[in-house]
Amino acid sequence: MSLIRCGSVYAQQQPAPQNPVIYGQLPSCSAAARFYSKDSINITTFGASTVHGMNGSDFQTPLQQDFEHCYKGKILSVTNNGIPGETTTQGLTRFQNAIAGRTGFILILMGANDATAMFNKKMRIAETEKNMRFYIEQSKKYNLIPIIGTLQFFNDTKNESNRTINLYIKQINALYKRLAQEYNIVYADINRALGRNFSLYSDDIHPNAQGNTLVAYVWFDAINKVIENQLLLIGLNQNYPNPVRDNAKIGFSLSQASHVKILLYSMNGANVKTIYDDYDSAGYHEFGVTLSDLAPGVYVYVMQVGGQRLSKKMVIVR
Repeated sequence: MSLIRCGSVYAQQQPAPQNPVIYGQLPSCSAAARFYSKDSINITTFGASTVHGMNGSDFQTPLQQDFEHCYKGKILSVTNNGIPGETTTQGLTRFQNAIAGRTGFILILMGANDATAMFNKKMRIAETEKNMRFYIEQSKKYNLIPIIGTLQFFNDTKNESNRTINLYIKQINALYKRLAQEYNIVYADINRALGRNFSLYSDDIHPNAQGNTLVAYVWFDAINKVIENQLLLIGLNQNYPNPVRDNAKIGFSLSQASHVKILLYSMNGANVKTIYDDYDSAGYHEFGVTLSDLAPGVYVYVMQVGGQRLSKKMVIVR
């Protein structure tokens, strides 16, 4: 699963450009898509050149396609707030405008230019840390959900300077992971996904169309992780496989921590067995159940949680 320009602001909150590129395979859809509790998905992307999009490619286009594929019927908004060449310090002055009136998620991918500035002795990592704290805290203040992205490496195969810059990239990524843990937010590990596969680049640092498709998958997975942990309705999934012979899996979602009990009934209303009884946190959960002791036929399993009852039919065959 999963964009540089100097001068005036590149147009705050403009829609992501639509590229005439055929992207890769669409992602598998998680339970989050079915039980998502809101009618819209709003994504603000903020950063420098990788956010802006370079050489005719960006990650916002495939990211939007991923969400359209899985979250059918939801209103989707993805905006591009990327300006090439900016450091995290330079981005501070336009951040408030970028998030004004926005809701939902903000994806922050910035810092590669900080690494270059550190290489040139014009910036220190303490400055990057201060700036990223500002971005995260302001996002939370305005009820946005921040997700920060780790930075991809510069192509250093033929460039000694880039080898040194990549040492700063490693330091910055370690900082971002530490901040994500401190603020209890999700990070999208773009660096790990791209690795050192520079065939996914269009130049020394920017992903090509294939690379941006992968970057979009990483963002997609990160956003789904937040949705599954924080933004789900109470819901009950159909068991799979169905029909089932001996063993099945059943998933359910909770909007808050609750006591969950799932009972299995025969079609005549008899309580056959309790297949789940536990306390769980908010989010999506899945468990396995053994059914080899039951006669073939049609059954109904009922989830009881917080005064609600949800049910599904199950077919057992032999």
